[in-house]
Amino acid sequence: MKKSQEMYQKLEGLKNEIATLQAEGKIDEAYTKLEEVENLKKSIQVQEVLEEEEIENLEGTVLEPSVIEKADETVAFNKAVLGKTLTEPEAALVERIGEDGGYLVPQEQRTQIEELKRQLIPLKDYCNVIPVGTLSGSMPLEVESDDELTNFEEMTEINQSTIKFGQVKWELTDYGDIIPISNTLLQDEKANLTNFVGRRFAKKAVRTENKKILELLATATKKAGEDYTVIQKALNKDLDPAIAANAIIITNQDGYDYLDSLIDGNGRPLLKDSLTEEGAKTFKGKEVVVMSNQHFKSPTNAIPFYVGDMTEYMAFFDRKAYEMAVSKEAGFTKNATMMRVIERFDVKKVDEKAVVYVEITPEAPVEG
Repeated sequence: MKKSQEMYQKLEGLKNEIATLQAEGKIDEAYTKLEEVENLKKSIQVQEVLEEEEIENLEGTVLEPSVIEKADETVAFNKAVLGKTLTEPEAALVERIGEDGGYLVPQEQRTQIEELKRQLIPLKDYCNVIPVGTLSGSMPLEVESDDELTNFEEMTEINQSTIKFGQVKWELTDYGDIIPISNTLLQDEKANLTNFVGRRFAKKAVRTENKKILELLATATKKAGEDYTVIQKALNKDLDPAIAANAIIITNQDGYDYLDSLIDGNGRPLLKDSLTEEGAKTFKGKEVVVMSNQHFKSPTNAIPFYVGDMTEYMAFFDRKAYEMAVSKEAGFTKNATMMRVIERFDVKKVDEKAVVYVEITPEAPVEG
C-alpha cells in the first residue's frame, strides 16, 4: 500500500470522527479538527508528488519478481493474530485494537461474515443501522415529524421549525464467541480463518442481535384481538399512515401458520407471494418476517405479531468491525488454539409510536 493511500485512509477516519462529534453536538471539538484535516490534505499532495517522481525514476527499469514485495492481507492478518513478525507492507494492512492482542478483521473477511449473516434472518437489516466510531455517545434523532415548510414571504417573521428531536444515547457492548482452531490449520499462513470461524460466529451473532432487538420490541404498545382484523386495524388506524406505508410484520412460526390458513370469501389465500422479494410473503401488502418459535415464543393460547416501521422505531448502533484474538494456552490439552471473535453494538428505541404489538387469541386455542 502506498504511503498516500494510508494517508487517505487516515483522512477518511478524521472525517468520520468529525461527523460523529458533530452528531453528538460537540461542535467545538469538531471544529478544532478541521485544521488537522487541511494539514493532512496538504501532506497528501506532497506525498503524491514524491510518489510520481519515484515512478518516473523507475521507468525503463525491469525489476526481478523477487524484488517486488506485495503483502497478502490474509497472510498479514493471520501472522498478526498469531503474534508472528510482520514485514513493513504487512504491518500496514492490519490494525490492532487495545492492549489484549486483538486485531480488526480485514474488510474482505468482514464482508464474508456479513454475507453469512444475511443468509439467516437478521432483524438488524430492518432497523436504522447507524455506524459509530466511539464506544459511547449521544445523537439527536428526529421523531414524530409532521410539520410543513415555512412560507418565507418578505417582511414576514419566520417561526422556528417545530421539529422534535430525541437525544438518543448509545453504549456499545462486546458480544463474542470462543472458537477452537486446529493448530495444524494455523500452520498454513494463507488459510482464511474466517472460513472456519465465520459460519459459527455469524449464527450466534444473528441470534444475539435478534434477541436484543426482540427485547426492545417487547416494550411496544399492545393491541389485542380475536382474529386478523386487529392487524388490519393496526395498519389502518393505530399507526400513522406514513409509518404504515413502510411497515412490516414480524411473527413466529405460529403466526405464519395462522396467516397461511386465512382465505377470503372466494377461497383465495390472504397470505400472498411478494412481488418484490423472491421467496418472501406479504399480508395486506406488508412483508412478513418469520422467526423461529424457539427464539420468538408465543404467549399461552395466543399468537404474536409486531407491526410497524422498524427503521423509525429503533436505532442499531454498530461499530462496523469484528475483532479477533487468540490464546494458545487455553487449548493446550487439545492441540488447538482458542480464537476469540468480538462484535460491538447497541440498540435503542427512537419513536415508540412506530411499532405496535398485536396479540391474537383465536377462538380455538393455539399451542405455543
